[in-house]
Amino acid sequence: MNIKKYTAIMLSALLITAIGYAQTDPNADPNADPNATNPNANTNGGNTNPKPSSDEAWNNPDYRSYVKALDNLIKMSDQYAENKLRLASANYLTGKSIIQKMRDEVRVLKERSKEEKHLNEKWYWQTLDRKMREERTIGEKKKRAKMKSVTYFTRAINHMDEIENIVVLESPDYKKLLANIYREWVMAQYDLGNIPQTIDILNRYIELGPTYEEQVAPHKYLASAYGFQEKVLLKYGGGTEQDLIYFKKMKNKHLLRATELMYAKNSPEYRKMLEIVNRDEIISIHIQ
Repeated sequence: MNIKKYTAIMLSALLITAIGYAQTDPNADPNADPNATNPNANTNGGNTNPKPSSDEAWNNPDYRSYVKALDNLIKMSDQYAENKLRLASANYLTGKSIIQKMRDEVRVLKERSKEEKHLNEKWYWQTLDRKMREERTIGEKKKRAKMKSVTYFTRAINHMDEIENIVVLESPDYKKLLANIYREWVMAQYDLGNIPQTIDILNRYIELGPTYEEQVAPHKYLASAYGFQEKVLLKYGGGTEQDLIYFKKMKNKHLLRATELMYAKNSPEYRKMLEIVNRDEIISIHIQ
């Protein structure tokens, strides 16, 4: 692996991530032509130096591969990884800027509402009706922004998933960027009510390594998501008894893990949570 080239790749990705949201245009299309690598490019050992003259003679812009495995040669290259990191970072920052812009607008709306004099409101129901309209406006603004941001976060995840450069995949900087994208995607989807969909990404988040598994928040989100699934099955059916047992088990597993991370396993808080979990399991057995 060309160390200088790899260093340039990661510094480029980090530089993009560090750029302030003010420099990001939420309406810009971050999915411009990624300058995909020519399938005839030299990808030996991740080396993206100019092709030797012997390969130049084979340059064919109309080349078409019929072996899918050859695509992996391209995805393992430094240049492909650099392109995908750039696109993922751009989409991530665009999604973040949309969320930040929405929060700024919501803050302004709330401050303006507090400062305004509503002298025409003579009755309580008029005040209540106004506040309800304001909440609906804010709720719709949040929903639109989060739905739009999820589109960009999803694109970012897809770009990151296409990277197959081994050195890049194992680097802390790659995992940090991927964790940031996962986190924003989960929070937006959860707020939109797409709770079951967050389970897979949350599990991928904690599988990134001890740094991410030892965070309390993802376990709280997972416990809530599995608990949601459990309640849906209990209320509407549509699943098997094994499904119900699984969701309850996973819910309690992450409840205990979140408590352990917050208070330690030998703490009174953990023992209390363990009692709650055991009682939940016993009740479940009796119901069955």
